[in-house]
Amino acid sequence: MFSHRRREAKWTGAGHPMESAARDPWYEVHAAATAFELPVGYTRNDVYAAYRRLARKAHPDVGGTHDAFQTLVAQRDLLLKARER
Repeated sequence: MFSHRRREAKWTGAGHPMESAARDPWYEVHAAATAFELPVGYTRNDVYAAYRRLARKAHPDVGGTHDAFQTLVAQRDLLLKARER
C-alpha cells in the first residue's frame, strides 16, 4: 500500500511494487511483446516473424550469445502460450 503525505512518501508492505510487477505473468507477456515489437492483437504469425527477425541477431552462430538466444526462445514460447489463452 502506498501512503502519501506532503513531504514524505513511502511504501508499506512487502517490497517495492516493481519487484512484485516483475513476477506478474501479465508483466512478463507485456515485456516480451514489447521486446518483439508486436502490435496489439498480434497473431501467431506475427510472433514467428518477429522471432525469426530477432534470432538472426541473437543466435550464437552469427555472433549472439547463448543466453540472449535462450531468452529469446523463452519469450517466444511465453507469447505463443499467452496467445492460446
